[in-house]
Amino acid sequence: MKSVVHEIYLSVSGEGISTGLPTIFVRFAGCSLRCGMDGNRKLWCDTPYALSPNAGKQMELEDVISEIGSITSSPTQILLTGGEPLENSNRIFSQALAEKLKQSRQVSGLYTRVRVETNGAEPISGLENMVFTLDYKLPGSGMENKMILDNLEFVRDRNDNLDEIKFVIRDRKDFDRTLEVIDRFKLKGNLLASPVFGELAPEILVDWIKENNRTDLRLSLQTHKYIWGEKRGV
Repeated sequence: MKSVVHEIYLSVSGEGISTGLPTIFVRFAGCSLRCGMDGNRKLWCDTPYALSPNAGKQMELEDVISEIGSITSSPTQILLTGGEPLENSNRIFSQALAEKLKQSRQVSGLYTRVRVETNGAEPISGLENMVFTLDYKLPGSGMENKMILDNLEFVRDRNDNLDEIKFVIRDRKDFDRTLEVIDRFKLKGNLLASPVFGELAPEILVDWIKENNRTDLRLSLQTHKYIWGEKRGV
């Protein structure tokens, strides 16, 4: 079994409930979304270099597992990201990788399952041995029509305390839409509000959260960008 992998490296998680935890990133190549290209506004993808399905090298499943093992033998969060780790053949590979890692690592608690960061345009039901950072693309992304709404209900209903739903917010319209989606689907748990880096000041987003008394929202900043800027592989 093979997939195209752009990079594998150790850093710390930059976003969400695991911010700051040492994390092994497995970045897959290929994503069909182009977030941020809304009218005259620019692409905001963090990893445009991994959007092409050929932006990496083909790796066997066992080679990926071996490289992960060579980085550290200590219990460590593993994050499958992209690109998009659930698009096309990446989906089967990611599921097999999650299963093999669970069997081989024999760890418990936070590190039992891999975390998968997925763009909301791929179905997540039926996938085992994973926890999810599920994006919901808002109007400012230009990609909201690609969202699979069943994903929201799946995360809500399985009620896993490690799952999270992320709303990347560009402007006030995006924030208002975030509240609509949360209320419509009765979402709960780890609901992340993340400002588009360089476009929406975090303090403005905090004010909106306070003004609307949204104690169900957690501000999530891209701390890796505050530390390293746009540098890759960190």
